[in-house]
Amino acid sequence: MIDVAAALEAVPHFDTFCSVEKLQSFVESLRTDSGDCEVEMLGRSGNGLPIHHIRYGRGSLKALFVAFPHPNEAIGGLTALSLLSLLRQRNRALVDADIEWHIVPCIDPDGAKLNEGWSQSAFSLDNYLRHFHRQENRDQVEYSFPISHKRLVFDRPTREANLLKGLIAKVMPDFYYSLHNSAGAGGAYYLLTRTIPETYYLQLYQLLDQYRVPLQLNLPYQDWVAQFGKGVFEILSTRKWYDCQERSTAFPEEILQTGATSWEYLAQIKESALTLLAELPYVQHPSDGSTEPTVQNLRELKLRVDADNKFITTVVLEEWDKVKEALDAASPFYRKVVNGVISQKEKLYEGLPSWPSKTRDLLFNPAYSRAGTEGERFNVYFLERFFVLCHTHEFVRLLKVSTQTAAVRRAIGRLEALFDEALRRLDQEIGFDRFEVIDCDRLARLQLGSGLIVLNSMLESGGALR
Repeated sequence: MIDVAAALEAVPHFDTFCSVEKLQSFVESLRTDSGDCEVEMLGRSGNGLPIHHIRYGRGSLKALFVAFPHPNEAIGGLTALSLLSLLRQRNRALVDADIEWHIVPCIDPDGAKLNEGWSQSAFSLDNYLRHFHRQENRDQVEYSFPISHKRLVFDRPTREANLLKGLIAKVMPDFYYSLHNSAGAGGAYYLLTRTIPETYYLQLYQLLDQYRVPLQLNLPYQDWVAQFGKGVFEILSTRKWYDCQERSTAFPEEILQTGATSWEYLAQIKESALTLLAELPYVQHPSDGSTEPTVQNLRELKLRVDADNKFITTVVLEEWDKVKEALDAASPFYRKVVNGVISQKEKLYEGLPSWPSKTRDLLFNPAYSRAGTEGERFNVYFLERFFVLCHTHEFVRLLKVSTQTAAVRRAIGRLEALFDEALRRLDQEIGFDRFEVIDCDRLARLQLGSGLIVLNSMLESGGALR
């Protein structure tokens, strides 16, 4: 069994999230000063950056940790570097466990670098929005695994997803830790492919208490998945996501525009494997999770935000037509805007694929025909407005890396003014000064510690289910 407390005591200090360069430099150092670590280059990213796989030790239980499955989810870089540092130091709490360790420090270095404008400086919502990048689902590592489910057929994995797919098939891990983190603010929650003994949930709660991060008790999609414990839920698969969307729309495949996830692929080739996601936030807000009632109708609020999102998207469409000849078609922002907005123009009435809510559901879901709580109100503004703004702002990033014609400069001015106003109004509604930023040291220990606790549940039971 792993002495989790002893391991976390030895985690190094972090001032910021890990840059791609820092992670790659650390991996290269392992080649020369740590004979116990086997370093393999899985391949290269689309831009030619190396993607590494590090193996340490031998054991009856194989554990695979993969960082940056989404490029804007930077906590995993801290976790991967922490784990590798402890293994290089031969930390007894880890090396004495009956585990064969496998770590991918950064599966999407191209995407991660495009988030370094915010990840390498002090965190703020404004800075995060203006330097945010996340591909459309079908262009991501995580959501581009092949799938054939009813009318949803997808077989165009990204280069990086193919590399991860091959590694999963080679390692066949018993425990898979896809190092995601939450897009929300406030509490942490956990996602598993199956339940584990309750005593380990209690240890997760104690860990959160130790590092002063509350437990998130509710999920926007919790009606679609099983709940294993307080703040612990079944991982939502693309197949189940499709089936749930099928209840309210005749053609879910047109809305989803996505492939399968890495954990779905692992489940297909190794049913006994256990996958964990520890969804930790970057910031906390006192309204998140609050059950205090408001007098505002939830459907009305959601529809107003939906209309605001559609308005700013129509401005993007208008400006695109004016500047498209000057845009840098080789930029990843170009692909993001084309795949996420331009090619989806006819679906705008329903809501774009990256949006967490769709208009049909907002109009007809009986669950919204009531007054919302403070927590629900906060989630509408933060998850359904702020993160749609983050995705939409990538058009401004595209404009700024393109040829600076007069039309492009005018488009930048128009869009930046709209985003400034949108942020000002959001500040009025939820109060940016009420956010508390969670420091990197706490986040690193929380994500690593959560994984070690769940690993202990497997070690106690003799490893994977046979």
